[in-house]
Amino acid sequence: MKSLEQSTQRLLTWFCTDVLPLWIQNGYNDHDGGFYEALNFDGSPITNRPRRVRTQARQIHSFTQAALRNWGDGAEDLAAKGFSYFVDKACPDMAKRGCVHLIADDGTIIDDHRDLYDQAFLLLACASRYQATKDAQAKKLADNTINFMDAELGSADGGWLESCQFELPRRQNPHMHLFEAFTALFNATHDERYLEYADKIHNLFRTRFYDNDHHVIREFFDNEWRLVEAAEIIEPGHMLEWVSLLSAYDKCRDTNNTELSTALYEAAVGIGCDSNFFQFVDNKSKINAPDEHSAKRLWPQTEFLRASLIMGGNGDEKAEDRAAKIIDGFFDTYFDVGKTGLWNDEFDAAGKPISKDVPASILYHIIEAVIAVDDYRTKGTTP
Repeated sequence: MKSLEQSTQRLLTWFCTDVLPLWIQNGYNDHDGGFYEALNFDGSPITNRPRRVRTQARQIHSFTQAALRNWGDGAEDLAAKGFSYFVDKACPDMAKRGCVHLIADDGTIIDDHRDLYDQAFLLLACASRYQATKDAQAKKLADNTINFMDAELGSADGGWLESCQFELPRRQNPHMHLFEAFTALFNATHDERYLEYADKIHNLFRTRFYDNDHHVIREFFDNEWRLVEAAEIIEPGHMLEWVSLLSAYDKCRDTNNTELSTALYEAAVGIGCDSNFFQFVDNKSKINAPDEHSAKRLWPQTEFLRASLIMGGNGDEKAEDRAAKIIDGFFDTYFDVGKTGLWNDEFDAAGKPISKDVPASILYHIIEAVIAVDDYRTKGTTP
């Protein structure tokens, strides 16, 4: 096995040399504006597919973060162009009611319902744009969206409702990404208001989402945040995302979630690990063992890498070794496609790639992992 330093350099080279130039060149619609939802495996864009607004926001965040590290010629110009399009097409009246859900290739709104998960990524995109440019419009967009969430989606029992359609069950997942976004907004602006929102979600995490008995994350709840047993699944990938997000929060609040994060990480390894790669676990009876029949997506693997680096920074040499193995494994599996700079998003239980195209939304997960390995390489820690 290569050393972590060698593996890290390999990942950075692939990302900066192959991924960013390809997606900067082919991932944006220069005629009508906006980021494509996916590319074909030859690198050409897939058109006439509804575009999720969350994908637009994720791409803005990803290219902004790349530009902040001087990765990718043209990344900042693309992020700025994408943000202008996003504000114009997906956030009516400067996000007085947040962002819509789906738009068409030409920018017309297909689905205008307001989904909480979408709002989380709007806020993350705004945090990145403000971090990069101190753009007052980005902060205004974020504040308008937060005011909308409080006014129309706020819940007396904590957190926010799923959407303007008030569907059930309520989920931890949008709140996890709001936790990410509020922490990022605080880091970008130093406005304490955003960290106070993160505090509230941290409290939900400690009192509702985190299962102290099994050290797992619970996913689905009723309006009073009582667990919905019939809908319950365990997702090791979400457990690992929380490891990274708690680490970022600790740096803001000078708190210490290390013991809890370690328990989460170790439980995730025990539940989801299959030859050091992760998979969805779709039955709560599998809470203590991997589900050998589950397909394996790329994003949990990137979260596994990030969390392993955090554990490595805490002195876990086994986790650091695992991080190197994860990176090397990527190039034999998910990144092993005909055109370099693309990825297979999913493998079936037998190890066969089953993706029909290359989803743009996964770039967000990849760049977060690449940033983590770059910071670990230079600082011995993660963001």
